Amino acid sequence: MTQKRNTGVKNKTKTQGKRNLLPVTAVVVGVIALLACVGVLLNKWKLELTLNGEEKVELEYGDTYEDPGATCVYTGSVFRFINDDVEVKTEGKADLTKTGTYTITYSADSHDLHEEITRTVIVKDTKAPVISLKSDPDGYTPFNHPYEEEGFTAEDNYDGDISDKVKSEEKDGKVYYTVTDSSGNKAEAIRTIHYDDRKAPEITLSGGDTVTFYTGEKFYHEWFANDDVDGDLSEQVKVESNVDTSKPGTYTVTYTISDSHGNEAVATRTVVVKDKPKNNPSSGSGNGNTIYLTFDDGPGPYTDELLSILDSYNVKATFFTTSAYPAYAYCMGKAAAAGHTVCVHSATHNYAQIYSSEDAYWADFNAQNAVIAAQTGSYSTMFRFPGGSSNTVSRSYNSGIMSRLASQASSYGYTYFDWNVSSGDAGETTDTNVVYNNVISGIQWCNANGVPAVVLQHDVKAYSVNAVASIIEWGLKNGYTFAALTPSSYAPHHGINN
Repeated sequence: MTQKRNTGVKNKTKTQGKRNLLPVTAVVVGVIALLACVGVLLNKWKLELTLNGEEKVELEYGDTYEDPGATCVYTGSVFRFINDDVEVKTEGKADLTKTGTYTITYSADSHDLHEEITRTVIVKDTKAPVISLKSDPDGYTPFNHPYEEEGFTAEDNYDGDISDKVKSEEKDGKVYYTVTDSSGNKAEAIRTIHYDDRKAPEITLSGGDTVTFYTGEKFYHEWFANDDVDGDLSEQVKVESNVDTSKPGTYTVTYTISDSHGNEAVATRTVVVKDKPKNNPSSGSGNGNTIYLTFDDGPGPYTDELLSILDSYNVKATFFTTSAYPAYAYCMGKAAAAGHTVCVHSATHNYAQIYSSEDAYWADFNAQNAVIAAQTGSYSTMFRFPGGSSNTVSRSYNSGIMSRLASQASSYGYTYFDWNVSSGDAGETTDTNVVYNNVISGIQWCNANGVPAVVLQHDVKAYSVNAVASIIEWGLKNGYTFAALTPSSYAPHHGINN
């Protein structure tokens, strides 16, 4: 009896253990089901759009760039293991040929969802332009002269040729160049100026390199020297002369000048001294006690004053006129009305023009004579060649023209007058006292040689006009007679050199 009960108890226990497992499994399954239900309820489906590469990209103008794009997946917030790739659309692009900021937009659409993301691409120009300086290896700038630009170019990788935007400044022997491109990049360059002095001064001989004087005349000459660095060196010219006007012969005058850098220039002038011809055409009324005051190149600003001086001494003079000062043309009529002689000198006094041909000379002559007629009421038959009949400057424009003009003047019935007394006011001096002494000395020589004195002065030079009163007073005090030239007056003629 006891064994049967024990057996029965054991069997009951095993059965009961199996029954206890069922509720646990059910619970687990239930929990999982519950969690699944909760997961389904909490899960949110979304689009995950992600940039490949950086959100902000900086590029240099001219670089290459390949957009890495973006990726997108359709996934849940809970069940992330469930996903699907979604196509991404791209809008916009970076223009690498222009600086600027560009936005590229990436978008995706799926299951009624839309997502966007952007990337910023900045295209910059940070490279400075390049300035290239041109230069002549043999070129130089004279000392004390501003630099003359040899040339330059400016190239920019973005703007291209920007040479016209270059600014330059010369300072302390250098030239500083700067240029800024449209992006604000600045370039600089410096040129060191090469200073030198390779050019000798230039010596100009007034009246030409060959001049003629008659025996007994006072030798006078004029020169100018100019240097591209040192300027006017006329007063520093060394002159060597063996001219002796007391006897005929051919003499040489040498002019030498060196600039401050050792460049030397030498010029020579040939001076021919001749005896006055016995059959001198310069015959006419007057004697060694006669003084003919003649004035060239006016009327001008000082002619009125001169007329007043002449009137105060009741002295008559001769005016060889030009049209250089039209505002004073009325002085011609005023001079003629006062008993002075008004003659032709030149309308233009332009050597290159009037000595280019005979026709050009007489056209200029007639133009001035027409002005004289308009102011005085009559034409003149008397004249003086610009530069005198012995001028050599005419050689530069027409060989032999002075000989032909002198011959034509006679056939036309005109009388030309040179001079035998020079005041030196044409360039030799600007000192009134020197003008006075030159004139007095010349008059005395003429008197000693028994010929009238035909004095050359210029009424457009104040310092020469200022000497006239003293000249007249000396002449009157010493028994001279002043007169105006007429066609029959003594007419000194220089030797024609062309």
